[in-house]
Amino acid sequence: MGPLHPFLAVVLVVVAGTVAVYGPIAVGSWLMRKNRLREAWKSEPAQLPPRKRMQYARLLFQDAVRAHQAADHDKAAKTCQRVLRFEADDPQASRLLVASLFAGGKFDEARQALERHLAANPHDEAAKLVPAAIFCEMGDLRQAREELDTIDPQKLPKADRALWFNNYAFTLSGLQSDLDLAQEYGERALELATPADRQFALRTLGVVHLARKEPELAIARLDEALKERQHLRPGDIEFTRYHLAQAYKDMGKVQKARAHLVAIENGKTLYAEKASALLGELPPA
Repeated sequence: MGPLHPFLAVVLVVVAGTVAVYGPIAVGSWLMRKNRLREAWKSEPAQLPPRKRMQYARLLFQDAVRAHQAADHDKAAKTCQRVLRFEADDPQASRLLVASLFAGGKFDEARQALERHLAANPHDEAAKLVPAAIFCEMGDLRQAREELDTIDPQKLPKADRALWFNNYAFTLSGLQSDLDLAQEYGERALELATPADRQFALRTLGVVHLARKEPELAIARLDEALKERQHLRPGDIEFTRYHLAQAYKDMGKVQKARAHLVAIENGKTLYAEKASALLGELPPA
C-alpha cells in the first residue's frame, strides 16, 4: 500500500471509537494472554457458554487492535473475522475489519465488509466515508466526489465533519475543479480538526494551493504541517516534503526543491519514488 496521504485519515476516524473503548489494553501477563489467545483460536464458538464466548471475543479483539496499531493489517483483519464468529453483531470488530482491509489495500474486500457492516449498523456515519476513500485510492476522484456528495456533513460528529471537508477539498484539488470551493472546504476542515488531525488539514490546504498555482501559500501550509511533529508518520513527512519540493520548483528555487527531494528519496513510500523522478527533472546543481 502507498503512503497515507490526507484522504486516508478516514481510517483513523473509523477506528477512533475502537481505540477509545479498548485502549490502553491491559489483560494480564504476556504468557497468560498468549495461552488464552491460543484457546480462543482453537475453540468452537457455538460450543461455548455465552460468558466464555464474550470473553474470548474481547481478548481477540484486543489482539486485533494491537495488530492494527502495529500496521499488521492482514493479522488485524483475520482476527476481526474470528471475533465476528464469536459475536456476529459486534460493531467495533466489524468497523475494524473494514479499516484493516482498507489499510491493507484490499479494497474489494473492504467494500464487501463495509456493506455488511452498514446493513447491521445503518447509522454509522463515519463508516460511510470509506467508499470515497477507496475510490480516491483507486484514482477515481470523480466517483470519490459523488460518494462524498451522498453524505450530509451536518449530520456528522465534529471530527467526522472535519474529515468530510478535508477529503472533499483534497478530491477537488486532484480534479483541478472548483478550486475556490476546495480552499473554502480546506479552511473549514482546519477549523474543525482536532489537534491530532491538524496536520492532515494543513497538508490538504498545501495541495489545494499548489493546484491554485499559489506556491508561496502552499509552502506556508506545508511548513506548518511539518511542525506537527508528534502527529506525523514517515509517510506523512515524505508526502509533505515532496509537495514542498514541487512548490519550490514552481517558484524556480531549485536548490530548496532539491534539498527536500534528497531528504526523502531513500524512503519507503511512493513519494520516495516520485522524489527520485522529480530530481531527474531539475536542472543540474
